[in-house]
Amino acid sequence: MMSWCPLAIADTEMYEGITATPIPLEQRSATVLGQNYQLPKGSPAIYAYDIVIKPGQKTNWHQHLVPLYAYIKSGTLTVDYGSKGKRTFDKGESYIEAIDWCHQGLNLGDDDLLVFGLYIAQVNPDQVKPVPCDGPQ
Repeated sequence: MMSWCPLAIADTEMYEGITATPIPLEQRSATVLGQNYQLPKGSPAIYAYDIVIKPGQKTNWHQHLVPLYAYIKSGTLTVDYGSKGKRTFDKGESYIEAIDWCHQGLNLGDDDLLVFGLYIAQVNPDQVKPVPCDGPQ
């Protein structure tokens, strides 16, 4: 029997007649800012969201307490990381969001921005909700 792990394949693979195409991911074991991260302790819980940011809309300054995988389904996301600079992510790209670092997401485009967000958290306490912060670091 063939051992198969989607994270290990570099190109499109066939498995039992099913096509598996990897999604480009900037880094697998570090955040977009190069931070190493740990999986939360306790009972694990995965939370998945479709996040819509309207044209011209921006998030409040916030930070995340747990790993967040972000995949851009449509549009372009600009993220301001303050002293770490700005990053732009286009449709089809994905990354692990910064942890414990204030940032702001912006949709500078003319169409809705759709991001699939997958939080790797714990059942209790709920660490998924972004934590407000005062502004850029």
